[in-house]
Amino acid sequence: MGVIFLYNVLPRRTRVSRKNDFDIVANFETMSTIQPLVEHLQSHVPGLSGLNIATDGWEERIRGEKVFNYTYGFGLLNESVYPTFVLEAASAEYYGAAPAGIYLSANKPHSAELMSSLGFLCPRQRIISRPPSSIEAAEICGYFKESEYLVVKPAYEESSVGLRLLTNDPRDVRSSVASLYRWRPGVFIIQEYIDGIDVTIPVVGRSAGRCLPAVALQHEEESSEPFIFDANLKASKPGLHYAPIGDWPREQREILYNMAFSAFAITEQRDYSRLDCRVSPDGRCWFLEMNANPQLGLGKGSLAVSSGAVGLAVGQIVQSIINDQSPEYGASPLEIGL
Repeated sequence: MGVIFLYNVLPRRTRVSRKNDFDIVANFETMSTIQPLVEHLQSHVPGLSGLNIATDGWEERIRGEKVFNYTYGFGLLNESVYPTFVLEAASAEYYGAAPAGIYLSANKPHSAELMSSLGFLCPRQRIISRPPSSIEAAEICGYFKESEYLVVKPAYEESSVGLRLLTNDPRDVRSSVASLYRWRPGVFIIQEYIDGIDVTIPVVGRSAGRCLPAVALQHEEESSEPFIFDANLKASKPGLHYAPIGDWPREQREILYNMAFSAFAITEQRDYSRLDCRVSPDGRCWFLEMNANPQLGLGKGSLAVSSGAVGLAVGQIVQSIINDQSPEYGASPLEIGL
């Protein structure tokens, strides 16, 4: 039996813009990126075929088939979680995040509380359910008085959706939350901005998860400006690339890999997911989120760079997931210093 690689490519990339450069990309993949990925996977996974959920009748075509679900994370939660419910209702044999893992990872406030309860560092945060008044905005800024910058995003969406950097100023807080609210009414989370290096760690497996090497986001031009990895930057990574972290201090690497394993377990992930965290200049490691279905993109994609660091292709990782095997690459990344 072959495997259906279920993906989500809209007819065109959906983009919402505001006057103040508020720009949201709601779909990261296009046929120009999906087709090479499907062809690559076909060279490693016998009988694999691609199926777009934009195709009429896809729900019937997956019945009785093995499915690798690659749909979550490329749209808003309510739409992108739908294929998982179809797969569950059809009692399909599928790979990728289950509903509980999707909702726990998308619930940013709760996942941060869970990780904090295990002793991991998380940015301070406030939850708001409407645009703040002048008095409320001033109170929020006072709560974060030690932070020059803040970040705001929907509390229950994939993290890069709506992610925006703010100055810790009541006027900026009010206008930014209001513009986000007009586009996506709901609950928002405001966090202190953590300066540092973005680090991601893929975790692969179902019955026995295993970390792939941690990779850090590298800036090709030095800058002292505050930085957030928003949806637009994630789409093409202009001037950015991932690279293995190298021989960072062992204690620091232990925290990173323990954080990845802990987040994988406590947010009920399976098959493959990815820790996103930041390492501040003083060496502390801060939990940001667990992605339930990270991008598999070739080239600059974090999973591609991470697996490539130990001589594995993305297709080999996908095949190991389907076989319910840990990817085989010798010693752990902690021991080999990647």
